[in-house]
Amino acid sequence: MRYIPLLIVIVLFSIPFAPTQFTAAQETSKTSVSKMPVDEGRFVAADGVSLFYRKVGNGRDVIVFLHGGPGLSLNDGGLDMEPLASGHTLIIYDQRGCGRSDIVKDPAMLTAAANVRDLEALRVHFKIDKVTIIGLSWGSGLAALYAAEHQEHIARIVFLSPMPPARTPYMQQRSAKTGSLINDKDRARLGEIAKQYPTANDEEIKSLCRERIRIVFGPYLYNAAAYSRTRGDECNVPAEAIRNQGTVNSATFASIGDWDFRPGLAKLKVPVLVVEGEMTNVPLDATREWVKSTPGSRFLLIPGAGHLNYLERPDLFYPALRDFLNGKWPAAAKAERS
Repeated sequence: MRYIPLLIVIVLFSIPFAPTQFTAAQETSKTSVSKMPVDEGRFVAADGVSLFYRKVGNGRDVIVFLHGGPGLSLNDGGLDMEPLASGHTLIIYDQRGCGRSDIVKDPAMLTAAANVRDLEALRVHFKIDKVTIIGLSWGSGLAALYAAEHQEHIARIVFLSPMPPARTPYMQQRSAKTGSLINDKDRARLGEIAKQYPTANDEEIKSLCRERIRIVFGPYLYNAAAYSRTRGDECNVPAEAIRNQGTVNSATFASIGDWDFRPGLAKLKVPVLVVEGEMTNVPLDATREWVKSTPGSRFLLIPGAGHLNYLERPDLFYPALRDFLNGKWPAAAKAERS
């Protein structure tokens, strides 16, 4: 899970990429989406909450991307998914309390269950029978919760660099790993940023947000320079949404308590692809558990990449995802034995 606690950071790595077994054509970060139709607007989700969406492409098959956090926005990976809209329709949206959606502050309305109802409201609003879901980090958890209630409306799922499938023991293992790699200087700076947040004005809080994101997202990169490829800016949202990130994060995770998605995953009968970077700092035992728990699923481990593999190896990520979206298993995707 890529959420926003202020004291999680890992040192960066920059090591030559490993050889690859992928045979798909090279894809560069210059992939153009400028010719695709784009529609932006709002729809009314659960509880009358208004959510901001961006729809790209006009293909018959619809992909919905679920961003990470909880508490971030569609800028967290959503814009980077737009090359996948070629031949499809891609819908990305800001979850409740986030980005340009309504700034919900009541913890009782910031539950995972409410997010599931929002996603179903989106499906109904756009009149989608069966949707393909790509869930990034926390978005994978939301996708799993949605699938447990609405599997009949799902065509296929990508769990992209997913959060732990269960709190115990995997969250503890991830925290221990990331905690062991905290840089003292960055740890101190994160503490200073936390103290400055409550009194910062709108411009200051965006600047502090970018500094925090730089520190907190660093751990998820194998090649630090790759982050410059992202098309999104997690802090390019209303200042009030930045201030609300902690509330969204705390309330959403409180609502799922000692979570365990595996019983629901065991009931899935749709194609499922789990994607992670081979060089990630996130312990892979938890990621493999997503595959082991989901019948018929496959694991795509992208070489020369970390947790943000779509930025680090776009030449491997996009062709592989296109294969899956078009009904084929990527050549490098493997089953994971229990």
